[in-house]
Amino acid sequence: MQRVKLVLEYNGSNFSGWQRQKNRRSVQGEIENALSQLLQTPTLIVGSSRTDAGVHACAQVAHFDYQGGIDAKKIAVALNALLPEDIKVLSSTAVKENFNARFDVKKKTYVYYLSTSSKNAILNSLVAGCEYRLDEEKMRACLNMFLGKHNFKGFCASGAQVINFERTIFQASLTKKSNFYIFKFTGDGFMQHMVRILVGTCVDVGRGKLTLNDVEQALASGNRAKAGKTMPACGLYLKKIYY
Repeated sequence: MQRVKLVLEYNGSNFSGWQRQKNRRSVQGEIENALSQLLQTPTLIVGSSRTDAGVHACAQVAHFDYQGGIDAKKIAVALNALLPEDIKVLSSTAVKENFNARFDVKKKTYVYYLSTSSKNAILNSLVAGCEYRLDEEKMRACLNMFLGKHNFKGFCASGAQVINFERTIFQASLTKKSNFYIFKFTGDGFMQHMVRILVGTCVDVGRGKLTLNDVEQALASGNRAKAGKTMPACGLYLKKIYY
């Protein structure tokens, strides 16, 4: 029995999310179906992060256990021949039997792409749009407030099934390239909708709907109503997993 690590990229536009769901198309479900076909035995995978519906990934990580004669490095090529066009296996490697794609994660990086145009005919499922003029200086000041360890209860989905809302953000940055704002977050973990709400809060600060004092109160109180809006899933990318 060997444990195999997969690094994956996918366009999340036509998926109900990463997690396998009955009667719905999921990234996990498509990969498990292809693996089971390839290996001729029912095969389950464990992913590093459960991305939501519409969220994309540049380097999602998963693992599975396999007993057979196919070399681990060749699984990627064989698997890609069976997978749909919106999923690609970037690599497949043998790892130690105690490696866990989910529980061994040290930190994750997410990137969010926001167009300065409210409508993008070609990129409408790959980036989010914004119709407001935004103050970059205020948005960067807002991002700085997220750095470090905080209770982010006010910055996650109201139904998030977690006990501990404390997370540490190591990097929260904003760059402007051509007609796009690019938000980048690296942290030890992110809750459901958290990155999308962090970006939405920055946007609301940038357009003048929220003040930095409002953000401070949202962090202190844990009140979701005091933070910004939840941005669309289409602009969010799981960029990198660190072990």
